[in-house]
Amino acid sequence: MVKQKGFTLIELLVVIAIIAILLGILMPALQRIKEQARDMRCRANLRQYGIAQTMYLDDNDDRYPSAWRSLVANERPVSGYERYCRWHDPRYPPDGPLWSYMPEAGVNLCPTFSILAKSMGTRHPSHVASVPVIPQYSYSMNSWLGAKSGDSGGSAATDSAGRGGIYKRAEITRSKAEVFFFAEENMWSRPGCSIVLNDNALCPDNRDWFGTFHSPMSGDLNRGTINAVFVDAHVQEVRSALKADTSDNSEKEFGRFEKYGWPHKEPFQ
Repeated sequence: MVKQKGFTLIELLVVIAIIAILLGILMPALQRIKEQARDMRCRANLRQYGIAQTMYLDDNDDRYPSAWRSLVANERPVSGYERYCRWHDPRYPPDGPLWSYMPEAGVNLCPTFSILAKSMGTRHPSHVASVPVIPQYSYSMNSWLGAKSGDSGGSAATDSAGRGGIYKRAEITRSKAEVFFFAEENMWSRPGCSIVLNDNALCPDNRDWFGTFHSPMSGDLNRGTINAVFVDAHVQEVRSALKADTSDNSEKEFGRFEKYGWPHKEPFQ
């Protein structure tokens, strides 16, 4: 009878150690691949928003919807409702005018945002504990496109010539490749940004800021990028002009605003 030789304990430990080392090397790479896949899905979603924009404007005399009611017809569906919970409340499904132009509900939700909602969703201001965190949408419309000065909830900033928000695409005088249509916001506060995803509108007039949760530097969720779709329907990665040093205005438009929001060729004065 031939005596079979098995592995010694030392050999088994060496194999286990090698496997552990390989996993330690491969896991970060796999995580990056997964995040890249989620990022690609997010960009694909926003491309659908670019298509929906064209379809909606063609059906509505080239006129944008209200930024605050583009995805939901009412920010406060019942009296006393806390609108910071609107994006994750399945009791009141989105019902705004742009919703019917989306091919499927999943288009309205960034997969990275959806994952973060499990751990970060309750960190937003005025969270109501009884409202489940089941994300319904994660993108916000440029408020300057769907509101004019004097409108309820409209963009606050107008320059000395009275320029501010617009309603019609034809009124956009800045390059349409430089004005965002929809973009992503954070669901949690960060230094200099206490108003987070709470409605359909991203107000780039020093009230709201782009999110920071895609590919964050050093794992800091306040130091990443997000995706945005522009009026010309192209999608690109953008980084918020609001920096950790809130006194640093070097990347803000006109030293005050988030990038790519102002819709006029003439600079803010």
